[in-house]
Amino acid sequence: MFKIAAELTPSVFHVSARTVAAQALSIFGDHSDVMATRTTGFGLIASGSIQEVHDFALIAQAATLEARVPFVHFFDGFRTSHEVQKIEILPDDTMRAMIADELVLQHRARALSPITRSCAVRRRTPTCSSRRVRR
Repeated sequence: MFKIAAELTPSVFHVSARTVAAQALSIFGDHSDVMATRTTGFGLIASGSIQEVHDFALIAQAATLEARVPFVHFFDGFRTSHEVQKIEILPDDTMRAMIADELVLQHRARALSPITRSCAVRRRTPTCSSRRVRR
């Protein structure tokens, strides 16, 4: 996670947080494992309902492409998997309007490939031996 944040790679981790063996009888979410990621440089987005999980997934994706900051989108895994609620699904037109095509193309252009074997880092590591010049 530190490397993803240092390279300013747009990404979103969707985390369904559950209790981690602290109390075997607890069915509610325990976000201590998510809170351990605060020092990584990822932005944190928390959802409190099933509708927010759906909406914030799109918001997190749009935000990471725009800001080039990775995000962790977390929510209570037990509640979201066991609640029965009707949600309003976002139409495809709304999704296309929120995520600009040029940001997606820029993200794809930064990808490593056999033709362009370089990446943007502040120092050399065994996995990346050259530096890409940004314009």
